[in-house]
This record gives sequence, structure tokens and C-alpha cells, in this order.
Amino acid sequence: MKTAFVSHESACEALRLLTPRAGKLTRWPPASQTLPATGCVSGQRELRGSRAERDLRALGLGGRPVDLMVPSQAARSSGKAARFHVWGGVVPAGSMLRLGDELLVSGAELAVVQLCSAQGKLDALLDAHADAVRAETGLLAELGVDARPVVDHPLAWERIRRLVAATTVACEFAGTYRLAAGGRPVAYRAPRLMSAESLGRVAAEVGAGTGTRRAHRVCEMMVEGSASPMETSLALMLSLPVDFGGFGFAKPQLNQAVDVSAQRGLLADRDVVTPDLSWGDVALEYDSAEFHARAGGTRHETDAVRANILTALGFRVLRVTPEVLRSLPGLTLLSRQLARVLGVELEEPTPLQELRRRKLYMQLMPRASRPAG
Repeated sequence: MKTAFVSHESACEALRLLTPRAGKLTRWPPASQTLPATGCVSGQRELRGSRAERDLRALGLGGRPVDLMVPSQAARSSGKAARFHVWGGVVPAGSMLRLGDELLVSGAELAVVQLCSAQGKLDALLDAHADAVRAETGLLAELGVDARPVVDHPLAWERIRRLVAATTVACEFAGTYRLAAGGRPVAYRAPRLMSAESLGRVAAEVGAGTGTRRAHRVCEMMVEGSASPMETSLALMLSLPVDFGGFGFAKPQLNQAVDVSAQRGLLADRDVVTPDLSWGDVALEYDSAEFHARAGGTRHETDAVRANILTALGFRVLRVTPEVLRSLPGLTLLSRQLARVLGVELEEPTPLQELRRRKLYMQLMPRASRPAG
């Protein structure tokens, strides 16, 4: 009997589909080890019709190739059923979840490390970059502008893009929501699956390598406690380095509980309030009709009353609506306002950093240009 070791993007999809029972599954291995040399599903035929494939389809992972780990290059094969990834390093103790006798799925920490380790084909990326530079150069010439286009080397941006993508997934699993998967909508009030600390431990145990170096960088950039995709996107846009396209603020606390029980009945109608994003006594509140509708609350209950309590207790509160985030100029204005309230000075981006800011905005906030839910 061979076991299918689900990894990378497929593991992330499985973890979303497993909400909320992912934290209750049996962990494997009992002690750190490498993948078994002969015990892995390592061919298209071995996966097709197997019990593992049936379990994957029952979970909702069907219709596209599934990512599987194998111990060596010789164990890989090409086809439509699976994509095989060589994993020659350590599988840390308890870093995978058992879904069946023949099926294991990478847990949140290991899946993020795997995303950091992934290498993609860059030929198409380089070709597209060359075409874009030629097109922009031609346009400037047609307009009579004597200037060279601002160029970001595609490999440099691709490294940033992948690191940010892995960081976004880490924020999701360290937060209380799961992205849409298998036809299901975004799930809110989900249990947290990991933390920056647990990701760092798993990365350290996997061992030295490009993926683990990136995973440790993810630990530095990620935020914990996010309650929605937009909270994650907003926090990362504000706190990522300017050289990555962010605004370079200190990382905020997300949904950090503030004890207001001493003011209950006087200035507060509850014992605890949780500002969406906060830096000390400065709070940023994001008003989302979609979040409240799906989480089962109302805008007044979760936003206005909370903001009023915080303001009455001396917090400086900024309110953010989807309309503010619908464009990069709107987000830039918010950043200037936040900098003024925090008493910090924003770093002026170079033309290259401004280009990356536009790219980062499109990566993190693809929904910002659409009508709000």
C-alpha cells in the first residue's frame, strides 16, 4: 500500500475544505523523518483509481492535477492526474494531517514552506517582460517623450511576488478566515491553524535551503489574527517594505482584544473591543458589508459602536470603507492620514518602488476595483 503525500497549492486547498475539522485530525509523522523511498504514490497510474484519489474527490479536490510529494526525481512522472514535487528534506514531526490510510496532507506550516520552495518556469515571464518593455518604449517614442520606461527586472519582481503570495497564505492560516475553495464561499470565524512561531519552528526543522530562508522571511512579514481577506491585504499593503511596494509602516496588531470592562455601563456596553488594525492607541476600522453579512452580524454592532467606544477611551480611530480601497490613490491618501496620526514620515518611493506599489496593489487587492459586496 502506497501513500499519497498532498503538498503545495493542493494542501492549501485541502486545508480550506477541511475547515473547521483540520485541527482535529491525527498528525504524522510521530518523529521527524524523510519521505519513504518506496512508499509514496509516484506515478499517474498509481494515483488513478486509488483509495487516495477517491478520498481527494470526496473532499472536493478534483478536476485538476493534485500536488504530491515524492522523495526523488526518479519518482516523478508527467500527466493530468498529479504534479509531483521532489522533497528530499525532512518532514518535521506532526507536520502532516492524516485523511485516510493512503492519504496525508501537509499541515499549514509545511504547506507554506513548500510554497516558499516552489520554483516555476520563467521563460514565458521573460518573454512577456521583453514585449512590455518594447511596447512602452514604442509608446514613449510615439508621444515624443525623451525618456526611458521604468523597468523592473522580472526575476526581481517574481521573487517578491512569490514571497508576498506565501505571506498572504500564512496570514490566512494564522487568521480566522479561509478563502473560497471547491465551490464554497469564504469562511469566517475559522480556527487558527498556525502562528509565526510555529512556522519558524517547522522551517528550522526542515533544514537549510532557499525555501526555508524565504519561510523565515514570511515569519517576519506576516500578520496574525486577521479576520478577513481584506484585513490581510490592507495590513500587508501598509506594512510591507517600500522596496516591495508597501508603505513601510510598522506591523499592526490585528483584532487585538482591548479590555474595557472597567468602563462597562459608563462608556462601553461590553467587556472587550477588538479594533481591526491597531498601533498602540491608533486604530483603523474597516467597514465591510460582505464580512458582516457572512459572519452573521450587523455593521452597527461590529463597527460603529466599537469605534465609538474606542474613541471615548482615547483611541484615535480612522474609518476605512471599500470605496477608499477601490483605487491606489485612495489607499495612498489613507496612508498619508495614518502617518500624520501616528506621527511618522512616509518614505517617498522611487519610480521603481512606485511601479512595484502598483503591482503589489493589483496582487493583493484584485477585488478593490469591483463594487463592494
